[in-house]
Amino acid sequence: MELSKLSFGLAVAASFICGAVTMSLFQSNPQQQPQTYQQQFVEEHIAQAPEQQATAVAPVINKQVAEVNSNSSAIVSKSDLEQQVAELKLQVENQQAVIASYRSSAIPPQQIDSHLDELYTLLEEQSRDEAWAYQVETAMSDFLIMADLPVQPQLSVSTCKSSVCQFKLLQPEGSDDLPSHYWRNMTDKMMEQSWWKQFKFTSTTSSDDSLTIIASTE
Repeated sequence: MELSKLSFGLAVAASFICGAVTMSLFQSNPQQQPQTYQQQFVEEHIAQAPEQQATAVAPVINKQVAEVNSNSSAIVSKSDLEQQVAELKLQVENQQAVIASYRSSAIPPQQIDSHLDELYTLLEEQSRDEAWAYQVETAMSDFLIMADLPVQPQLSVSTCKSSVCQFKLLQPEGSDDLPSHYWRNMTDKMMEQSWWKQFKFTSTTSSDDSLTIIASTE
């Protein structure tokens, strides 16, 4: 009887030990580990995927931004050039209009020669208006004195009638050569004088040492 109880106790203990060993083996089954490693690998790649995508996409975005900036600069430059071209065309048109105006108002050479002949004829045939002629002749003499010219020319001819005058200026005797553009600069100053603005037609003929002027109020 006691032997039976002992056997039964041993059997129970053996069963408990076998169960514990079996549970331990089941929990430490190596087939379960790969699943855990695979899950960790997938999680790591999922975590790394956004960074890899961002790294790959960044150069493409930068290139597109650079292309947009380049295209914008090209568009702005082209717009500036088009504006400059339009302004130059407008300036050319204005200059052409000015030239056309001068051409339309200019007197043809043949007409100038004919008018000069008429003035010289008037100078010979026209009667003298003493008051007017004396006033203009005196104004010319005063101008030559007061004009602050580098060299004062010699007034060899000063003749006025009633509407036409002739003056001839010479380089002073014993003086050196006249400065460059001397006669041109002198006539420019003369035409700014109020008493000279009454003349509507003026013709000048110059050489290195002389200047002849004929002018008419008609």
